Amino acid sequence: MHKTIIAIYGRQSEGKSSTIKNICNHILQHYPNAVPSIPKIDYSGDILVTIKLGTIKIGFESQGDPGSRMLWNHTVENLAKIENCDIIICATRTEGDTVKKVDYVADTYGYHTIWLSSFWSPTHNHIVLNQIATETVVEMINGLIVGRL
Repeated sequence: MHKTIIAIYGRQSEGKSSTIKNICNHILQHYPNAVPSIPKIDYSGDILVTIKLGTIKIGFESQGDPGSRMLWNHTVENLAKIENCDIIICATRTEGDTVKKVDYVADTYGYHTIWLSSFWSPTHNHIVLNQIATETVVEMINGLIVGRL
């Protein structure tokens, strides 16, 4: 399996964080052997958590705005360097420092990257779009784990 960062990018308020929280929640609900790093995850705000899924460790950082802890507390880098996550799922903007940070972490720690745009529409139901994005990323995670990607 290739260590991989799945970066969900988009502008402010386009569902990046909601999608990442949905992915984390989906894995915990659908995989009985999934073990989170904290016992009770508060989904009302941004999350920073890891989940052990058998021998695979998945890291989640939903805070990916300019000036966020992703940049100043180096959370994505810590998920790679300290937590040794196999898969990191994080939010970024479309350009700028958050994108540069993901590129830096990938290059420095030997991660492949998958860049996925947030699923956003000014007129369609954002909850449904976030659910479709969640299912897409979960399928990518499964593909990474079984070696299809």
